Amino acid sequence: MFSLNLPKLLTTNTEPRTKYTYINQERSDTIEGYVYRLIDIANGEILNVTLPKYKKIPSQSYVEILNAVGTPYVSGNRAVMSIKADDIVLVDD
Repeated sequence: MFSLNLPKLLTTNTEPRTKYTYINQERSDTIEGYVYRLIDIANGEILNVTLPKYKKIPSQSYVEILNAVGTPYVSGNRAVMSIKADDIVLVDD
C-alpha cells in the first residue's frame, strides 16, 4: 500500500457503484464505499477510486483526489491497482 499523487482527473457520466464488504467470499449487506470511475487524461487510463461516503459529483468535471492510497494486486494474469481516497474535490480546468 502506498500514497498516490494523481493529476487532475476527469469525471465520467457513470454513477458511482456501491461497494459491499465481503465476508468469507460472500457479499454482505454492509456498504464499504462507493466506486467512482475517473479518466486520467495524461495517461489515457480509466481509474476506479473508492470513497467511504457517497458524493454527488457533476459529470465531465475536473477533480482532484485527496489522500489517495493504492494497493496493487493481480487479477487473472494482469496487475491491477485498488485505489481508496478520503475525498474527491472539484478543480478549475
